[in-house]
Amino acid sequence: MAGMGRRSKVRLSLGAGTARKVRAAVLASPVLFVAGVLIWMPADLIVESLTEDPVNVWGSLVPHLFVAVGFMLGVYIVGAVGLAILAVIPYAWWLDGTLLGERRWLRPRWVDLSTADVSSRDDPRRDVVSVLVAHSAESGIVLKLPVSQGGSSLPSAELIALADALTGARVRDDSDDAAFAIADRLRGMAARHDARAHA
Repeated sequence: MAGMGRRSKVRLSLGAGTARKVRAAVLASPVLFVAGVLIWMPADLIVESLTEDPVNVWGSLVPHLFVAVGFMLGVYIVGAVGLAILAVIPYAWWLDGTLLGERRWLRPRWVDLSTADVSSRDDPRRDVVSVLVAHSAESGIVLKLPVSQGGSSLPSAELIALADALTGARVRDDSDDAAFAIADRLRGMAARHDARAHA
């Protein structure tokens, strides 16, 4: 993609920690085991019906097929719960130069902050950026980066890196330019974070 800048890839301080990943794996294991059992049981019944000699279509096979449909619905629900639990394991955010990346499972998504349409969800009470929203007109990808959560935010170095990624390749048109306004607030958050750290 044209205009994308790469300097140094930094993993942002977001995503699931090791303890949370272990808990997710432990919780998901029995759920996925149940899903496996729900797949095996109707399959065994159907194989049993098909191996009868002769095959009893209405008395055995069809009822077992109806049972299989019910079991498959259970597999869908139980599997969805298990996958939702496991979804926290591979979750991570990266900043690679001006590229902001979100990884879910094995499918990372990237948006170039220097060219993206950006906006923010702010907490006016604390004058902080809560969520940074970046939309790539080229790819259609929309990323929503949680900058501040539960009273804590990204470290100051990461806030400044985000601000630089937003403005490094842009030319400020006016005082209402969204990217520069968000970058100013991110730098302000970093400054206050450092001031509290050295107080």
